[in-house]
Amino acid sequence: QRVGVLGAGLMGAGIAHVTVDKAKLPVRVKDTRYDAVDRAISHSRQALQRQLSKRRLSEVGYREQLARLSGCIDYRGFQRLDVVVEAVFEDLALKRQMVAEVQSAGHGATIFASNTSSLPIRQIAEGAPDPARVVGLHYFSPVEKMPLVEVIPHSGTAPEVVATVL
Repeated sequence: QRVGVLGAGLMGAGIAHVTVDKAKLPVRVKDTRYDAVDRAISHSRQALQRQLSKRRLSEVGYREQLARLSGCIDYRGFQRLDVVVEAVFEDLALKRQMVAEVQSAGHGATIFASNTSSLPIRQIAEGAPDPARVVGLHYFSPVEKMPLVEVIPHSGTAPEVVATVL
């Protein structure tokens, strides 16, 4: 029902945009800097403006989609999120830290999905408060033009987690 994206770079902005645009779900983008969050939201705004100018989106639809996007530099609002997709650089310690932070800030059933392309998901899940709720969700770049995502469970990922991200 509600999605978070950690990391407001190119991948994070793309993941946030396709989630708002295709899945019609609200997205909360988190980064360590407000300017990065602003760029991610601007990325969606520009893509939606292109759809609006080509009449693929109405003015009401444009405003509805923008209203689904929010941003932050802390975990405020994460207790309401169902799935959080991490899209930061490939650093195992950072990803493990984020799993712990998200699972602490979440509502107990929050799924942590890593967009990693090189780190084993089981290593990211090791030491997590709830490793069964950790899964890989690898989007391909550029996200908006590659309608493909790889779902990567580890041996301990709960079946309902896989079903949810599918």
